[in-house]
Amino acid sequence: MIFGHLEQLPALPAVATHLLQILSSETINAAGITAIIETFQGIEPQSGSVLDRAEFWKHSLAVGYAAKLIAERMGQGKRKNEAFVCGLLHDIGKIALDACLPKSYGRVLLRTRATGGCLCDVERELLGIDHTIAGKRLATRWKLPQAIVDTIWLHHQPPAALPLSLGSGELVGIVHLADQMVRHEHIGHSGYTHLDPLGSVADAVGLDAAEVPGVLEALPAEMERNCQLVGIEEVVEGGLHAKAVSQANVELGRVNARLTEANRRLKARACCFDALGRFTRSLSLDDAVATVCLAVARCVREVLDVEAAVGFYWDRGGGLYQVGVCEADGERTEVLPRPAGDSLNGLTVGGRFAVVGGVIGPAASLAKPVMGHLEGMLGAGSVQMWPVMHAGVVIGGVLFRSDNGVVQRFSSSAEEFEALGVAFGLSVAGAAGRARSDRLNEELADANRRLHEARGELLRTRSIAMIAEMAAGAAHELNNPLAVISGRAQMLGLIATDPEQKRTAEIIHQQAQRASNIVSELVQFSKPDRPKPVCILLSAWFDNFRRECEERSSLRQGQLRVKLSDSAVRVWADPAQLRRIFDALLANAIEATIPENARLLINSASTSSDDRIVVTVEDNGVGMTREVLDHAIDPFFSHRAAGRGRGMGLSQAARLTTNNGGRLWLESTLDVGTTVFVELPAAR
Repeated sequence: MIFGHLEQLPALPAVATHLLQILSSETINAAGITAIIETFQGIEPQSGSVLDRAEFWKHSLAVGYAAKLIAERMGQGKRKNEAFVCGLLHDIGKIALDACLPKSYGRVLLRTRATGGCLCDVERELLGIDHTIAGKRLATRWKLPQAIVDTIWLHHQPPAALPLSLGSGELVGIVHLADQMVRHEHIGHSGYTHLDPLGSVADAVGLDAAEVPGVLEALPAEMERNCQLVGIEEVVEGGLHAKAVSQANVELGRVNARLTEANRRLKARACCFDALGRFTRSLSLDDAVATVCLAVARCVREVLDVEAAVGFYWDRGGGLYQVGVCEADGERTEVLPRPAGDSLNGLTVGGRFAVVGGVIGPAASLAKPVMGHLEGMLGAGSVQMWPVMHAGVVIGGVLFRSDNGVVQRFSSSAEEFEALGVAFGLSVAGAAGRARSDRLNEELADANRRLHEARGELLRTRSIAMIAEMAAGAAHELNNPLAVISGRAQMLGLIATDPEQKRTAEIIHQQAQRASNIVSELVQFSKPDRPKPVCILLSAWFDNFRRECEERSSLRQGQLRVKLSDSAVRVWADPAQLRRIFDALLANAIEATIPENARLLINSASTSSDDRIVVTVEDNGVGMTREVLDHAIDPFFSHRAAGRGRGMGLSQAARLTTNNGGRLWLESTLDVGTTVFVELPAAR
């Protein structure tokens, strides 16, 4: 697009003719210079151009004449005209960019003037190409001499950075030094503010540094004789120098203003980063969220120089505010619950806040609960909030009161405040993440424990279910043969005359009946009756149970105690099955104790507001080993001597408890005693 606009320039032969005239003559031909300048002035930029063409050509002419003077003092008199032409055309890329993109190039010049940055860098940032590349490509397209092409392209490179193989390196170095001299003298407009020491540049080029003052002294007079070549007003002797001094003073004023602003910003930056250093050093990986909030509040109080600051984090998961308060009287941390009915879901911030440094603004609704709790503590003035953000979401903030002085003092400290804000957000979010991680680890450990317990319970339940299924099938198959055996034994007893035969028939009948009872017990275990739950007041139920047990068991009065923490506790269970559960547990406890020393306690610490009621049956019996305890609820398991039980008591109690929507488990210590826990649903 740029070179398409340049097609309207005059044909190359006309320019080349004037260049050859200058390069081949003993003196510089004024008419040739005028023709070359008019060639580039012939293309008018579109509306919006900011480039001052007169000041541009004044600078270019000055560089050309300075290059000529330098060449003469370096003993390169034969190349003085070539040095002049290279200096004259070294910045033609600016004309090309201004002609093609006047508005865009105007923005380049205005930004460079405002920021004092490198012109080439700003050109590449806004246009994608700088004037050295544009000039090089234009000169190459026009087939200008290689020395001119190289000078246009590389005149901003220091001599030490030029390739050794560059044939025109000496001319490029001369133009580089000439450009630096003209910029030092503020002749015309170049767009650059950076200057190198002329002595060191001259030494690098090969010019004795002592010759530099002579070139600078001769340059104004040379320029004043030729200013009319660029179409500007005629300058009286000394006028150009005076104007250069005036421009230098203006530029010096701008530099001083920029330095003053830079110094102010550096002080603000130093304050922020000193505070950031103290903030990061005050933290550790073990700090709680409220402690980090306190460190954030302390940092903000130091930076903004306010009387008090409050840092807070909103824990959405827990519905809590973690708060750190920093004031002149001291520091503290608090945890505040979120008010009932508060439906805050966090504040997503799409843009910056519009006040201090693009960060601080009026307190948001997220902070209202904290402000209400700490009302009056922050002092006079409007409450401001420095939001603490993470991943684009406000997770907390720092509250303080301030007047407009704070806003004005830090009005241009956006980058510094953003750096602090990022550190705040990362630190608070990191502490919150560690707290969540700790909670998850604790929950995971508890879940793993419960999973381990549930796995054993599941295996036991599956085993019992398999046994129950097998028992149901076996009972079905055994009932008929047992009935036949029992019937035949009774018949034999009736017809037998021998007493021994009668006794034998009676034994067969009794054992058959016993086997039938075992089968019936298996059937009840495998398929217990469907419960018919009712509301049972435990205090009254256990009073009756205790009296009946004392009447029909070997326990003396006082050996069985009932202790309920709440007399109003009720359970939802089948009364008959509940009685069978505790009959089995009591029989098992009595069997494990020495009758004269037996101590049995039925206890419940549950209250009437609990959803589940836990009743314990404790004895001071012989207890169980770990191996016995692991199988105590298994059907047909018994560690007692043969003939003292079938091992169905605890199994039947566990089965009936499950049948009523509860669960049963045991704890036991050898030679100390056993505790059975029965959990049942509470009645409502």
